[in-house]
Amino acid sequence: MTLETMDKIKFLSRTMDFSFELDAKPIFIPRNFSFDSHVSGSNFKSEYAFIGAGRDMKGYLFADGVNEKGFAIATLYFEENASFSKNKHSSKFNLAPEELVSWALGNVESVDDFSAKIKNLNIVALKNEVIGEVIPLHWIVSDDLGVTKCLEITKNGIHLYDNPVGVMTNSPEFPWHLTNLSHQNQFQPEEFSEKKYGSLENKSDGPGTGLLGLPGDFTAASRFLRTAVLKQYSTKVTGVYEGVNAVVHILNTVDIPKGVKVTNKKKDIADYTQYKGIMDISHRTYYMMPYDGFMPHKVALTDDLLKQTDPVEFDIDYDKKVSELIEVVSSGNGSLDLQKLSKLSKLID
Repeated sequence: MTLETMDKIKFLSRTMDFSFELDAKPIFIPRNFSFDSHVSGSNFKSEYAFIGAGRDMKGYLFADGVNEKGFAIATLYFEENASFSKNKHSSKFNLAPEELVSWALGNVESVDDFSAKIKNLNIVALKNEVIGEVIPLHWIVSDDLGVTKCLEITKNGIHLYDNPVGVMTNSPEFPWHLTNLSHQNQFQPEEFSEKKYGSLENKSDGPGTGLLGLPGDFTAASRFLRTAVLKQYSTKVTGVYEGVNAVVHILNTVDIPKGVKVTNKKKDIADYTQYKGIMDISHRTYYMMPYDGFMPHKVALTDDLLKQTDPVEFDIDYDKKVSELIEVVSSGNGSLDLQKLSKLSKLID
């Protein structure tokens, strides 16, 4: 989901919902870092530095992130719809599906630039050794100009769709979700007015009736609809703090608790929201909220970080941090001494 504040701060955010334990963390990749592609002969370097949610899986792989140029991207599952090339193309640059995010963050400076450069890409249907299958993916891209598009590669070809609602989910294909949204125009933030049936005057049940029937399940179609409606009617905000806060509140409505979305393929495996990723495109900042945490962890592409020449991994230990925070503020006489105040300041930072 994208969001723009009243003062033009641009965000791209996502929930990472998966059963396979990704163990993702915020990772910084410097300029001129070399990636070893899973496709032979397709190694590449990062022209631009970036920060995103990734993991070292025989080389760094990323699910989302934002780079120093103000370009952001996220990849989502596109099961039963994604269709990639069976062979490498000698005239194009060949990548595995899961490598597109790393390549784009390291080499693309805007959505328009992405639109031009993907014409020279060939996504190869290469089985991922860790997951054990060709990973079916599609992508949402956005930049600090506010341009947002969706890339889907199907048996019918390569499609780069304009995304006027700034929302993306899993299968079916993106145009289907827009059509479904057009069939759901009954939702509104105001309660419905009284209705007359013959001589009977039916009174409204009160505030909230305008969203009566908004689906609350965890299918992709319902989550797309719920996000689009709530994003549209949520109060417009100003500033980074209020922007992140607004994003989190909307994402919370599609957050999947453990155990409630079990697949038919494996009854003991359930998808759940492993983390929320929030990219402040305007300020080149990444926020991560893992399943076990309720405070966003912030990593910004500061001047000092951009000077680094090696990747930097950022560990998140929320349980320890929160317990220390509670310990600091819970003094016996209800006051804080200077030592505790100093420790509290460091924890908040």
